[in-house]
Amino acid sequence: MKILLLNDEFYTTGASIAMLRLAERLVQNHEVSVLPRRDGEGDIKKKFQALGIPIVGEVGDVDVVVSNCILSGAAVGQIAGRCPVIWWIHEAEIGRDLLLEAPQTAHGFRAASHIVFQTEFQRIVYGSFLFDSPAQSHVLPFWNDAIYRQEDLAPKPKQKKRVLCIGTIEQRKRTQDVIMAADLLPPDLRDNVEYMFIGKYLALDPAARQLVESQPERYRFMGELPNEETLRYLASADVYVLASNSESQPLTIWEAFELGVPVCLSDLETYRHVGLRNGVNALMHPVGNVELLASNLRTMLSNDDVHANLARAGKSLLLKNLTSDWADEFERLIYRTHAAQEIKKLGY
Repeated sequence: MKILLLNDEFYTTGASIAMLRLAERLVQNHEVSVLPRRDGEGDIKKKFQALGIPIVGEVGDVDVVVSNCILSGAAVGQIAGRCPVIWWIHEAEIGRDLLLEAPQTAHGFRAASHIVFQTEFQRIVYGSFLFDSPAQSHVLPFWNDAIYRQEDLAPKPKQKKRVLCIGTIEQRKRTQDVIMAADLLPPDLRDNVEYMFIGKYLALDPAARQLVESQPERYRFMGELPNEETLRYLASADVYVLASNSESQPLTIWEAFELGVPVCLSDLETYRHVGLRNGVNALMHPVGNVELLASNLRTMLSNDDVHANLARAGKSLLLKNLTSDWADEFERLIYRTHAAQEIKKLGY
């Protein structure tokens, strides 16, 4: 089967890693190509090329298209007249907001053959677009198995306790909250912790930037790193923090759990749908509540029992979810989509 992967971008995000992992499965049995919505360089592009998957500039003659992320909705609407499209949506509330800003993106709900979400929460978020959509929707949680395939997972060396954040440096990720919370910790703790940020730098709040510039030894911005390097830094972390105002099912939380690293998270509705609970397997704060985030960080960094119990509970939750092969289910959905198209060609 000829399968085209319409990928949103080539820099390292959870969505681009998910598409890469799907490509690794599909290339074993199919002829696969990748069309970027926004072309450019990046570690993910190199990984596609290393698999022997060509990067193309147009759709061409293919049997099925898998289209990544909410912003590809307009392209889904254009492509679906030529071949069936599976639309893989990774965003939650931020995706709904993007639909309101770019209404043409919503064409994908009318045109896609199937829509794949990561959580039931996303189906709630997009409910008003799905109620009359002819597409079948599916919830298929994604798990990154890079940890299990990586030979070198030796933690990166460190001199102090380490708090790690992974993700694009932008307003949605609320990087500034982590920086401001760090500044609220007691001096004896504050001076013995380093904060590392891995991800593409887009923008940072001026007040947070001023703190970073005044304390360069405390805050380290690493930029984009290969997934393998990122996992080694994550393995060395004492706490993983994700303070975002919108997420669906972040890969980094599950990777932290697998590596035995407890997490501090913003209290998002989506997390309840995947089993995350404050005080049970994570410490959570309301979005933007810097004081409570600082309190949670202080607890996690100074209370060994809380640290150990949350890390163990997080890994327990992960292991219960690793019983299904998401890539196998996705490939079977591609086969179903292609078969339905062939039946349609026969006039049935």
